[in-house]
Amino acid sequence: MKQQHPFEQRRPCGPVLRFLSLALAAALLAGPLWAAGANAVEVLRKAILARGEVTYSSVGTVAGMEGGRSKTSTQTVFRKKGGRERIRMQDADGRTVWLKVCDGKTVWEHHVVWKRVFQRQLPDPQRLRNRELFNLKVLSANFNVQLVGTETIAGRKAYRVRISRPGTPAATIREVWVDQANFVELKTQSFGLDSRPVHTVTLERVNFSPTFDPGAFDFQPPAGIEPHVMQPPKFVGTVDVAARQAGLQALLPRQVPSGFSLYSDSVTVRDLKGVTALSFQYTNGVRTFSVFQRKAKPDDRPPGPGRGGARTLLIAGYHLTIVGQLSPQEFDTIQAGYEALNR
Repeated sequence: MKQQHPFEQRRPCGPVLRFLSLALAAALLAGPLWAAGANAVEVLRKAILARGEVTYSSVGTVAGMEGGRSKTSTQTVFRKKGGRERIRMQDADGRTVWLKVCDGKTVWEHHVVWKRVFQRQLPDPQRLRNRELFNLKVLSANFNVQLVGTETIAGRKAYRVRISRPGTPAATIREVWVDQANFVELKTQSFGLDSRPVHTVTLERVNFSPTFDPGAFDFQPPAGIEPHVMQPPKFVGTVDVAARQAGLQALLPRQVPSGFSLYSDSVTVRDLKGVTALSFQYTNGVRTFSVFQRKAKPDDRPPGPGRGGARTLLIAGYHLTIVGQLSPQEFDTIQAGYEALNR
């Protein structure tokens, strides 16, 4: 595939700069105008709106930890407006380990090492966008979101946005570098509790006027591999409407861990092995947890202490499964919020 160079941004000419007022010039000398947190949130908002709407290709690296060891992979991305994309991950020896292809309607994921292919329908783009915007609203309420500068990534001018926990000193949990012209994320970096990077995605080359080979967004499963079709939810909507669709009474806990909010218009009705279930999801902007609710069966056993990232409850004739990367104390808070419904 022939790669073309991205367009260069034009800089304001001298006559325009001479018309700047003295007040504005003084402000520029005193400090960057982008320093306010509200502008950082706006950058992230525009990045959300740009997803699926900007055509580009890129080559970059993905670095992280796996099995206690650092691992770096090469990521090649083709994206075309309308949600079409092709993403290939290659290991250090150049072997493809994962491939994702979307033609704008159907998503295919080929896990080469596992020899498995997953197929699902692309969610409604507007509903997904609204969900991400809600997540940004919760994020900005719970965490510090700041523009900390501008840098050059892959030859492009980028805003650098830092997300950190409130406190003294503030602990950085994520940084994002966003292209100033197209609002595509050029680099993302996540940090652990020890403030060390745990996952980094960096674009090294990016092209905003690419040409794509015919069939770039088509996919055929390899011979001998039967795709696993992931069924979409039967319904997605608000709590009350979803509950009516499922024929269930929606149970929401009276309390959840501090900072978490419900995606109130993204409640789903699912068919789990022939059993109708409601699915709720909560976010604090960085982490999420889900609750799956179905009618209790006569052979359902009382809940145990739970293992790993899941806990089950029997409340008011319903079986509830809570799933998420939560601390034991956070699981206890949610459980107490459900048990309060019996009082």
